[in-house]
Amino acid sequence: MVLQLNTYINNRVNLKQVIKPFTLAFLKMNSIKLLAKQGFIKSKKFKFIIEGWQNRILQLLSLIVPALLLICFGIVVYEFGFKPFWSNNNKITFWLTLLLNIVTVLLAVRIILEIFIKKKKWVRVFNIGGWIFILFLTLYVIPHKSGLENTSTNYFLFYKMVIYGGVVLAFITEISNFLQFIYSKVVNPGLLFVGSFAFLVLLGGFLLKLPIATYNGISAINALFTSTSAVCVTGLIVVDTATYFTPFGHLIILTLIQVGGLGIMTFAGLLAYAVAGHTSFKTQLAFKDIMSSRQVNNIMYFVYQVVFVTLLFEAVGAACIYFSLDDSLFTRQRDKIFFSIFHAVSAFCNAGFSTYTNGLYEPVIRFNYTFQLFIASLVILGGMGFPIVFNLYQYLKIKTSNLICRIKGGGQIKHFPGLIFLNARLALSVSAILLVVGFIAYLLFEQNGTLQQHPTLPGKIVTSFFGSVTPRTAGFNTVDLTAMNLSTIMIYLLLMWIGASPGSTGGGIKTTTAGVAVLNMIAIVRGKDRSEFFKSEISHNSVQRAFAIIILSLLLIGISIFFVSINDSEKGLISIAFEVFSAFSTVGLSLGITANLSVISKIALMITMFAGRVGMITLLVAFINQSKHLYYRYPKEDIAF
Repeated sequence: MVLQLNTYINNRVNLKQVIKPFTLAFLKMNSIKLLAKQGFIKSKKFKFIIEGWQNRILQLLSLIVPALLLICFGIVVYEFGFKPFWSNNNKITFWLTLLLNIVTVLLAVRIILEIFIKKKKWVRVFNIGGWIFILFLTLYVIPHKSGLENTSTNYFLFYKMVIYGGVVLAFITEISNFLQFIYSKVVNPGLLFVGSFAFLVLLGGFLLKLPIATYNGISAINALFTSTSAVCVTGLIVVDTATYFTPFGHLIILTLIQVGGLGIMTFAGLLAYAVAGHTSFKTQLAFKDIMSSRQVNNIMYFVYQVVFVTLLFEAVGAACIYFSLDDSLFTRQRDKIFFSIFHAVSAFCNAGFSTYTNGLYEPVIRFNYTFQLFIASLVILGGMGFPIVFNLYQYLKIKTSNLICRIKGGGQIKHFPGLIFLNARLALSVSAILLVVGFIAYLLFEQNGTLQQHPTLPGKIVTSFFGSVTPRTAGFNTVDLTAMNLSTIMIYLLLMWIGASPGSTGGGIKTTTAGVAVLNMIAIVRGKDRSEFFKSEISHNSVQRAFAIIILSLLLIGISIFFVSINDSEKGLISIAFEVFSAFSTVGLSLGITANLSVISKIALMITMFAGRVGMITLLVAFINQSKHLYYRYPKEDIAF
């Protein structure tokens, strides 16, 4: 065998032809020392085979570990949703312990293989930390919980919450790691985006259907509608959020709002990047389209910024809301804290959900104008769009730095012409116009209407300002919407249809779409062959996309109104149109007909909310094959209008 090997090497025969038989001989005859003397083990191709087997084992573990953790997650959901919380089920504890022990062993194998093929050090630290935590659950937390006889103690509560949180966190982390593989294989980012929202809607509907989520149960259609409304950050409700859902149900809705506002892809990609330590180019392209970013090379850093800024704004907003409320409104301090967090997240994500039956029209906070200003500020920040927020931050940072240099009389002055992108200029301009027009219109049209409940001048100003902010996909109401004048309702329809800015948590056709359409109309009226704004020319592709979005939105709204009118025509055309516009733009305002709609109408509104949240263009691109570059061009002809 050695002579044969030397002959092959001397004759420079391709080693691929001899690796398999000699490897089998090595395994059967246990002649590793003999082969080592001949230099075969030092061969790069043999090393390549070993690494190939390591990669195959890693891929297999990447499938088995998430599957086992999915079962563990299902066990936790079953115990939490169908069993009394203050109970200690031995069978559930046995199976959970067994599965986690298997996961611990498999994770240890995976970590050893990852260290062996020289992964990044900080990634190994992250994975080792997760393995130690699961080991801590199996060796300490679960045995101590199962050994407690008194299940009403704080120790039992702590142990059980640690187990629940640990399993859920481990499951989410592994699924995110698995999604990293999917990102690298799936070419269409639109399909990933749409699929992630659909999955989240179904998962939310299942969780809201759990007995622990409601006091008296909920129908499947109402659970799915509520989940869709929360994931799509709409705010339309078919059941009273305050009295129908338990605190756990409120927590589910809050989680769906947060994940739906930023997108499940954002969180999943963030965890996948943290676990893997790298991301493929396809993944970066997918996130570039999803996050409406202009750059590709640092897209994951941009995702980190989005999550950090979101949590920062929500934390500051929750603190401001907390100090603007009276302690007498709540029986317990933790109720006040949860109320502040819930409304801060709901406002920044432009969801419009509230834990009060009448929303912000509840008598106890109806005249709390400071609280309303905080909510309005969060709505504006959330609807501005993350690319615009970061662009403004960069602009203010440079301007502040230059101002300090001028004051000190030294230092280098930075000059960045065109630092504010055209997209940000257009979005901010349209947003400012809509806020001013909405404020003036509400102040004029509602003087003898809903503003009569606010006799003071500050009350009228704050209510009018809030009334111009909330139709921009926010969905909160501080007045009785059914008492508004028809003229105000028509203004609301326009504001809802336009919605927020691109790259934000809001919906609608977006401010930039409306801006481009108006600029193109002005250019046509003035006889210009192009649209210009702030000394920049708007591309022809942007104009085409804007009008496509407008036409598709009106088409979807018209079809939805038609289907709702067939089944609930007695509700009136104005109320139905208001409901559909609100659903498409993910606003959540209603004239009081949502809860009384038929099943078919609810399904139509769910489809409208979903399409409005993911975007009609994105939805069509996800399921329609894209044509390749056209290498021909037909003769041009003008069409008469």
